Amino acid sequence: MQGDDRRRDAGQLGDLGSWTEQQAADFELARAVIGTMIAAYSSRLARTLTTDERDELLAAQQRYARERRLLTLDDVEQIERILRDYPALAREVSAR
Repeated sequence: MQGDDRRRDAGQLGDLGSWTEQQAADFELARAVIGTMIAAYSSRLARTLTTDERDELLAAQQRYARERRLLTLDDVEQIERILRDYPALAREVSAR
């Protein structure tokens, strides 16, 4: 198994190891919150008028999809940051 594959598999809930239920719940919630970010950009894409804006929104959406894909249970600081910052950011993106 190669680097990214190993990281991706480490983020699955099938093998919690020493992780608590709360850590697993926070991980899943963080993934869902990133999904909300992706959806917020999708909503903006539907209202996009220019090619440049469309390209910027697609790039942001792809960054969040990659972040969600690579997030693992042991990314505790990143999970905390996502749960703290992204809900307001998603509302801001949607409101534009």
